[in-house]
Amino acid sequence: MDGECVPSPWPELPPDLAGAVYCRLVSYGDRVRFRAVCRPWRLAARRQHPLPAALPWIALDRTTYESLPDGEVHRVPVPGELPADTVCRGAFDGWLLYESGEQRERCLRNPISMAKIDLPYHCDEVINPGFNLDGLYPTTVCLHEAVLRKIVVCSPDFLAAIIDYGAVLFLRPGSMHSTWSLAACPGYVGDIALYRGKLYFVAGHGELAVHDFSSSSSEASSSRRHGSAKDDSSSSCVDVVISTEPPLNNQNPPRGHFWDSTVYLVVSCTGKLLMVRWRRCLPLAPHYRHWCADELSKEIKVDVFEADLEKRRWSEVEELGEQALFVGTTCSKALPWPDHANCVFFLGLNVAKFSPDGTIDGIGGCAYCVYDMKNGAFSFDHPVSIERDFRRSRDDWFFPCDVVES
Repeated sequence: MDGECVPSPWPELPPDLAGAVYCRLVSYGDRVRFRAVCRPWRLAARRQHPLPAALPWIALDRTTYESLPDGEVHRVPVPGELPADTVCRGAFDGWLLYESGEQRERCLRNPISMAKIDLPYHCDEVINPGFNLDGLYPTTVCLHEAVLRKIVVCSPDFLAAIIDYGAVLFLRPGSMHSTWSLAACPGYVGDIALYRGKLYFVAGHGELAVHDFSSSSSEASSSRRHGSAKDDSSSSCVDVVISTEPPLNNQNPPRGHFWDSTVYLVVSCTGKLLMVRWRRCLPLAPHYRHWCADELSKEIKVDVFEADLEKRRWSEVEELGEQALFVGTTCSKALPWPDHANCVFFLGLNVAKFSPDGTIDGIGGCAYCVYDMKNGAFSFDHPVSIERDFRRSRDDWFFPCDVVES
């Protein structure tokens, strides 16, 4: 029977074993190809719930992404049913923000599930009354790319967003008079995160507050039933749960310098609310120049803290276990990844913030850097195959959401 085709035994793989193989795939592209092999494998994939998110893609431009760790390039064109002048303005977790300037339309779109959420183009509230007094900012703010910093889809009927004025906005899409509402925040907000069904804010240098939007949702529904058009979600109390900032490890900056700090909230794989603090010692008058990798490794400090909500304080974290943290302005996630356990991934603009052309001497471009908490070492990587535009105001991680069909 030489030359006769023999059926492949792979479809006969026991479902439990096929599912175990599927769970070890960290690339979204590999997961799609796995499910395409045969129906039994697709059914085995469906049974893996909850499935950890796949490793993120790095945004090269607004329609092109490159995935970790395989370097596969994915192109996501603007959907044809949107207006002709529509452009993508950024990635927020598994959502892409699309905007049509001519028709003044904006929406979030999941390019995999094709779910869509329409967003208002303006916020009609006074964002920063102090600045409004001298006319620097108008009362009605257009939420363009440089202003809209992060969007969190907390539920199908509740969204939160940070804008670059340090304010947080709430939105109930689909309501009769859907508009952005200004949240009562305890100061300048650096990041927000959905944790245990509530929205958490980190303000200033580490103060933590919480907003229970589930209770405000019932209040808003009651108001609509009684004929009130205004969304009163922003009137709900925002409670401060940690009022003290985490320690600086007694590392005072040299005379004439300061710590340039950025904080990120991320929920760990074990269900802890973490704060990652990236800080860098800079002169009081920062100037642009080329930096080498050795300089950056010495100047950049990374600290990870866990929110102890019972004792109302931050506790320093020295070990992450077999997970990696991916942090960024628009989205941060913790993913199980034994090959890079105990590592924190930062996007390139963190590193090249004060470089005139977004490069590092001796390395060139930097798509992302990795901080290893075991040894305190940094590595700067540029694996992307397409040249990236470092003139943009920010970098994005995009986390593809799995949608498995039967």
